[in-house]
Amino acid sequence: MKLKGWSNELQLDADAVIVGSGAGGASVADVLAAAGLSIIMLEEGKHISTSSASPLGRGAFSAGWRGGGITATIGRCPITYAEGRCVGGGTEINSAITQRADSDLIDQWRKFNKIENFTPDELVAYYERAETAVNSSLTPGPLGRASDILRQGGEALGWKVSELKRGQRGCKGANRCSYVCPNGAKQSMTVTLLPKALNRGMRLLAQTRVDKIRITKRRVTEVLAQSRDSRGQAVPVRVKTDMAFLCAGAVHTPALLRCSGARERIGNTLRLHPTIKITALFDEPVDAHQSRLPLTAITEFMPEQRIGGSVFTPAIFGLSLAEDWTNRADLMRDWRFCGSYYGMIRPRGVGSVRSLPGFDEPLVSFKLAPEDWIALGQVLTRLGQAMFAAGARKVFPSICGHEGWTSPDQVHEFWDKPLPERATNLMTVHLFSSCPPGEHQDVCAVDSYGRVRGVENLFVADASLIPEAPGVNPQMTIMALAFRVAEAALCHSTRERARLAARDRS
Repeated sequence: MKLKGWSNELQLDADAVIVGSGAGGASVADVLAAAGLSIIMLEEGKHISTSSASPLGRGAFSAGWRGGGITATIGRCPITYAEGRCVGGGTEINSAITQRADSDLIDQWRKFNKIENFTPDELVAYYERAETAVNSSLTPGPLGRASDILRQGGEALGWKVSELKRGQRGCKGANRCSYVCPNGAKQSMTVTLLPKALNRGMRLLAQTRVDKIRITKRRVTEVLAQSRDSRGQAVPVRVKTDMAFLCAGAVHTPALLRCSGARERIGNTLRLHPTIKITALFDEPVDAHQSRLPLTAITEFMPEQRIGGSVFTPAIFGLSLAEDWTNRADLMRDWRFCGSYYGMIRPRGVGSVRSLPGFDEPLVSFKLAPEDWIALGQVLTRLGQAMFAAGARKVFPSICGHEGWTSPDQVHEFWDKPLPERATNLMTVHLFSSCPPGEHQDVCAVDSYGRVRGVENLFVADASLIPEAPGVNPQMTIMALAFRVAEAALCHSTRERARLAARDRS
């Protein structure tokens, strides 16, 4: 890399620029680096090594999470959401659960969006590649009481319960998945695909925020960014490139596209998994902090509803109680006897992403549909049933001012009526669908292979592409679609070069 020009601007050239280093960006890098392309990857966040990963929630959230873990959609009922902002993106702070999207859903998406070559069979090879990359596997040995509670509750009710595979190698059960794994056992992008791409010559600029994609005559010509040097000083970065891949996530990819002048159908169809949590109090110690996060899930009602367990540490538990500290603070004394569980739904509601002049963060809104409120009440009811079936003494739903349930008869309170909108606390760690693919041009922001309409060499390859909420953890689908986009982009680039060469010869 060379500094050129009187302004100390960093001027670079590459065959391809990748914006974002999470599941999507790392998967694209894996394909392009193997093909011998010169690549520059730009990542807004820092690189957090396993040795420097903080064991404390405060340090971990400020280092690896956007906004320190406190971001929310606007709307009648705000939904708190979490995004990674570090090298490796969301794969550094997620639970590494590996699941495929339901085959019937994939077929529905293909038909509605008119997506070419997008059947469950055609996606199998990409899913297998993603699962191999992260060593998707079951966890050997006892999973701990927190996992057993879900299994006992589900099986007692006659519901299907599944053990979850994770991307892992030699997990030690440190229970710090949300803090950046301290021993490299979680197979995030920083220990799998990114090192491979770097060994093949990819250049990675961390702490580098992309401001704009310059588009001239239907082609990306430059990517403009601001980096930080070792003293924390801003350094302008200008990268000339033949191809650009936006992999900044379902919020920041559409925001960057809109800032760069591509607005048609961009950021209009954000989806997420609205999630409601409960705290369950038991007579015997759960000691969830001493075991892995719950690795069983109630899958009887998937893909529309899913019931699972959350990472539990004293700090995270305290944060969850803070939403209604006046009424729940006493539970901190019994924290060893508590577990944290959730129910999530596939919503019918839709959100949007808009860039705001003068603001670093885009405006994210989401409106739940009336039927979403009914579905949330139903999944909350089922979650309460499972907890009591597993022996809970009391169950507290994530509703401010709610006194909690003391018997299974009480959990049907919201089965056939909406939850109280202004008192209910919803969150999500899964966002997608803001740039859906396909040939249905009234709906789709990009073509069937992630190429932004009207721009020859600009591609989207992250959660923005998932056509709708999948009802499962999305990392495997993100990686599968990113592999697919990168392969298609290589083919498209080869055809483009041949066309231009033929034109020049004539």
